[in-house]
Amino acid sequence: IHVIFYLLSFLLILFLFISILYIHSSLNCRRVSGSLKQIDAGNGQVFGVNSANKIYTLYSGTWTQLSGSLKHVSVGPAGVWGVDANNYIHRLNHGDWVPVNGQLKQVDAGGMISPAGVNMNDYIYCLQGGQASSWTSLPGRLKYYSCGPNSCWGVSSGNQIYIMKGVTSNTCAGSLNWENVSGALSMIEVSTDGKVYGVNSSGDIFGRNHFNQPYRTGWRQVPFRQKVKHVSYDLGHLWVIGTDNSIMDCTE
Repeated sequence: IHVIFYLLSFLLILFLFISILYIHSSLNCRRVSGSLKQIDAGNGQVFGVNSANKIYTLYSGTWTQLSGSLKHVSVGPAGVWGVDANNYIHRLNHGDWVPVNGQLKQVDAGGMISPAGVNMNDYIYCLQGGQASSWTSLPGRLKYYSCGPNSCWGVSSGNQIYIMKGVTSNTCAGSLNWENVSGALSMIEVSTDGKVYGVNSSGDIFGRNHFNQPYRTGWRQVPFRQKVKHVSYDLGHLWVIGTDNSIMDCTE
């Protein structure tokens, strides 16, 4: 009887702990009008593209359409960059999309001043200073690549996760040594303040945060009521795109 009592007490305490942890980790989300297939937030700005490759930015709480057509857009310290349906690269300059040399299928503007991305064959590149005429090639292959203030993260075609440390404003390629990180994700994004969020192949959200050294912590699943395909984080807001292209603005 005593054994059963202690076992039940332990299970009750464990249940309460898990419940408190879940409540603490839960998100406060609000549905945002509109429909997007991809979203990116950085430097206090939010950009996205819809299924028709139309480009939008959130201005005073309302989506404003920009000229042009992109399949992927990114905003951050390196500016606003995007790639079109033919994988040509563009940069937003005083309201106009200016063509940039090279081709990428996904670009990221989260680095200090250097954009980075991957091409159609999963080769990885970064543009030192954002003004050079040619891209610097990194070793290995990734299908998605995202940079923050101290490191860049990526996922391979097999959903393996990698980190490149030593990335600075003077060395966009970093240490050139990939470190494998436990877990599996289909996309990953690093925020301007270094937080890392991603989505796995099942549509679940995961994140990790340890100030400026997120690689020293493990993944935690972020509770969410629906399956998602894309996330981006900036200034306390986690922007989520559902599999139905719905938009959610969440805070913890």
